[in-house]
Amino acid sequence: MLPTLTSKSSTTSLLNPTRRPMCRGFMNHRREAMASEARRRSKRRRGPAWPPLAWFDDDDDDDVCVEKEERILLLSTPSNDQLALCAQKYFGGPGHPIFLVMGGEGAIEPSTGLFYPFINEVLASKFHAYVVEPEHRFYGESLPVPNATNSDLKLLMTPEQALRDAVTLVNSLRENLGCTGKGTPTYCPVITVGGSYPGFLSFSMRLLFPQHIDASYAASAPVKFYAQQVDGQEYYDLIAKSAERSLPGCAKSIQTTLSDFKASLAEATYQEVAAELLNMCPRSIPSYIDDNEKFYQELQMVVAYTFAGLNMANYPPNDETELHEVCKSFTDPDSDWAEKLNFLFGTVNEDEDACFDLHSQLPAGDKATISSGDWSGVGTGADGKMWDFQTCSLLVERIDITETFGARPWTLDWLNDHCQQRFGISPSPNLLASTWGFDDILSTPLTRTLFTNGLNDGWSVGSITETLSEERQLIAMNFPNGAHHSDLSHSDPGPDDTEDIQEGHEKIAVLIGEWLTEIMAEEVE
Repeated sequence: MLPTLTSKSSTTSLLNPTRRPMCRGFMNHRREAMASEARRRSKRRRGPAWPPLAWFDDDDDDDVCVEKEERILLLSTPSNDQLALCAQKYFGGPGHPIFLVMGGEGAIEPSTGLFYPFINEVLASKFHAYVVEPEHRFYGESLPVPNATNSDLKLLMTPEQALRDAVTLVNSLRENLGCTGKGTPTYCPVITVGGSYPGFLSFSMRLLFPQHIDASYAASAPVKFYAQQVDGQEYYDLIAKSAERSLPGCAKSIQTTLSDFKASLAEATYQEVAAELLNMCPRSIPSYIDDNEKFYQELQMVVAYTFAGLNMANYPPNDETELHEVCKSFTDPDSDWAEKLNFLFGTVNEDEDACFDLHSQLPAGDKATISSGDWSGVGTGADGKMWDFQTCSLLVERIDITETFGARPWTLDWLNDHCQQRFGISPSPNLLASTWGFDDILSTPLTRTLFTNGLNDGWSVGSITETLSEERQLIAMNFPNGAHHSDLSHSDPGPDDTEDIQEGHEKIAVLIGEWLTEIMAEEVE
């Protein structure tokens, strides 16, 4: 059964606030009251603690809107809780749409601004839309509780809570903009947008809250990963094919390099290999790495997820991408395995000439390890810790390290051991799909959702790549030259885009225009 939001429910009354700011920036929040309520609710539940609480408290009039850049408005309160970026440059007023860009597994830097120029410049201009982008809870500046413990995260860090945060925000925004109810000329349709995990959130917003969200644009959304419908070999198989497409012979060279690296460890200790052959900084090996096998596995993981990152950025796919440059190094017949790995580690370092510190690959927090919940890489620092937690709890991704990258099978037992040691939790791989129903999307009432995919992207193996229903407008668009949500690039759309992405942008604009016409013509039942 899908969750609903009603004004009668005490657990969701925050979705019907009496005062609504124009757009929430750093959201004021009654920390202790909410944490106490969450703990109280968890005692009444069986199974995982999953309180359906929206975060935002709208009982504060201290929000201030300041012009941060020409097109971006940054709103803040003294509490510094929740960050949201807003753009009203093109907004035509009530009766025009709102693009709700979902934040994901990383901070939103105000200096960088809104994520996707195709949304906040091209489509916002075309449809006279307002754009708002809230930061995901527990990433960046957006901390529901300060110095969160593992117990806090268990109670307050779920995808559903992030969705409810966004629903609360957009309903507040609608009222402050002067938008009226559905079926009226001044209704403001909301279309969610996101790429990668935010693409999954965008899809989920329309799936769970259709009474609040009118349509969804989900790029490179790993829906099938979270439905446990992806074979473990598929992800890195496609990463290898992408490397081979970038430069023939690259995939085999990766495999040979790792094989030679492993062979070197049969003749020397990992300390000797690190000091004498690899450009590693003194005392840079984390203390939990205490034998040759663990050293190999963690370096193997760095190699695998670095190529995964290069794959996501491999757009346009030509000989000027960083993936191509790394493949040139790996296929150089005059370089040995150590030189090739050192070149790769140099691309990871901010200073390519500096020694490589393996600590730099760790997420924050106690008992952090390089091999973490997401074998495509969790990232580093505080954001890496949060993503490690999310992929340890509800967002379980089955990703094997394939033969090209040295062959290491992923198992749920390994993940459970890691998550218990790191956070004191056990993963629940099937809970989201079984609760929300996206393991069989056509059995849900979902409509008006666009799935886009770059077929050169490893994440496309877990995305929706076929149109599920023309009648219900569950549409898939695939781009053979696209990488990770290349249609939602962080660069301005233009002539450097490949032809398939340019055509895709045109089709997406047409589809959204048709949706908006349809939405505005709908009558309230």
